[in-house]
Amino acid sequence: MCEFHLKDILKDSFISKKNIIKNSFPKEIGTDYMEKIHIQDGFLIIRTIYNFNQYTKIEAKQHDTKFVIAISRKGNSTYTNINDKKTVPFKEGYTTMSLFENTKGYREFIDKDIEQIRIILDEDFLQRNLKHSLLEKYFIKSNKYLNLLNFSPTLIETQILIDDILECELQGELKEIYIQSKALELLHIELSKLEIKEKKIILDSYDKEAIYKAKEILINNMQNPPSIIKLAKLVHINEFKLKEGFKDIFHTSPYKLLLKYKLNKAKDMLKTGDYNINEVANLTGYKYASNFTNAFFKEFSILPKELIKG
Repeated sequence: MCEFHLKDILKDSFISKKNIIKNSFPKEIGTDYMEKIHIQDGFLIIRTIYNFNQYTKIEAKQHDTKFVIAISRKGNSTYTNINDKKTVPFKEGYTTMSLFENTKGYREFIDKDIEQIRIILDEDFLQRNLKHSLLEKYFIKSNKYLNLLNFSPTLIETQILIDDILECELQGELKEIYIQSKALELLHIELSKLEIKEKKIILDSYDKEAIYKAKEILINNMQNPPSIIKLAKLVHINEFKLKEGFKDIFHTSPYKLLLKYKLNKAKDMLKTGDYNINEVANLTGYKYASNFTNAFFKEFSILPKELIKG
């Protein structure tokens, strides 16, 4: 097992003004890739890809107050805080929300191949924008070094927004505006998890009609579906009721329902033999055929090209 101090191997990566940093690890550890996307002052998105040669444990210290949303796309790791012995999990397919202040602990990389997206908000950003709803409510009053706020499966909406940010092909000012809007929407979706109350929702006839209308809007706009915020406005109900209404009526979330519909529609189109994979991907709202192929295989355990051949 390798044991290292984070400040010794990654300090230069974090303070570097470069947006992309590759292979800052010593060769005996493995390879690393870090991509930094600056959204606003105090609002940063970091994509990290680590390929370790062996099980690795890295000591880490955090002196400032930071709120971190970690989306684990590949591999599993943990962070254990020495001060209060708490452990934060980073599990593939899950999103972890945590508040850190003056922490000292260690990160253990259980798997050799790790890919994570981290949304990092510093104290100034929290004070300016989320003082009452997040900073005071979940951290300052708790008087804890490390506060795990939420650990749950990564939402399909979150996955879509991350892909939109990472795959943006715009340039200059338009790119900055596009990425900032997607990042703020992503932050809103994740923080909304903290506001959901544990109670049974009551739907009247108006609400149910709105939920069915929302489903129809999603399906009719599967190539470019509206965000949850816009969808709620289109059917004139709040976002919480929209999400919970979908769970109550359709037993799934709006975008999981849409994803399942899109993939079944794609399956029917491929079976006809009238469309190629690129055409089906485009018609069902996928910008890249590779993303469509991955989603299709995950749903049906068969590749689109194999279905065409069959």
